[in-house]
Amino acid sequence: MDEETSQYYFTASMDSGKTLCSLLKAIQFQESAVFCALPEGLKFTVEEGKCVQASAYVPADNFTEYHVRDDVDVMFKISVAVLAECLNIFGSGEESSLKMYYRCEGSPLLLVLQPQSVYNVMTDCEIFTQTADSVLELRDEDCPEVAKLVLKAPAFLGLLSDLERSCDIIEINLSPEHPHVSIVTYGMQDRSCIEVPKSSDMVQSFSCEEPVTLKYQLHHVRLIMKALAISTKVVLRCSSNGLLLLQLKLEKEDQRQMFSEFYIVPLLDD
Repeated sequence: MDEETSQYYFTASMDSGKTLCSLLKAIQFQESAVFCALPEGLKFTVEEGKCVQASAYVPADNFTEYHVRDDVDVMFKISVAVLAECLNIFGSGEESSLKMYYRCEGSPLLLVLQPQSVYNVMTDCEIFTQTADSVLELRDEDCPEVAKLVLKAPAFLGLLSDLERSCDIIEINLSPEHPHVSIVTYGMQDRSCIEVPKSSDMVQSFSCEEPVTLKYQLHHVRLIMKALAISTKVVLRCSSNGLLLLQLKLEKEDQRQMFSEFYIVPLLDD
């Protein structure tokens, strides 16, 4: 580690911050995110009440340089909107190289951006950070997985877009028997049902040992739509306690990957 890097808890560089900006916007349903720099990469986490938790993962191999001090925990709260705005400071059509620096606890996150098409132009941004609250631990290791589906993200996005907006509850029925997947939405007046057999072009793999019925707020499931729009595939996992996990993969042009992950807590029957 060189002398400049050793002054900081965390430093990172990447050739373009554009994909990172897209990934952040995909989980931007709350003002603030918990920023966590781990040896294996960056993680941003947002929560809605105790019902939805979304995380964006940027593995370390997406960076040209990446250093985290191993004697400290690099975790703080930061405005997602401000960070995304800074990453997009030269406009959505402009590729800009990015450097990030975080000196110590309580200090701002420093960004240095340089547009690739304009030489000798550079901008610095300092983003205020706060002490992070603890992140909910929604996963229960004692609850086994009861179903797993791998779906094509664009097709699943189309399905969610077609659901009735007047409905407020989504019921997901999974079964080893045909039709395998049925999605029912309903509210005060409307009810609709979509069936998706495992032979559908949307379904890349299907695993379900016994029938499962799960209910969620449709609003909570719709929070994944921005992430779906930039992803290639989505892995849907259901635990025996009804917790829904959606893992979305975003592939960059250089074949490196970034991920987003959504945990959604089920509705309890009366």
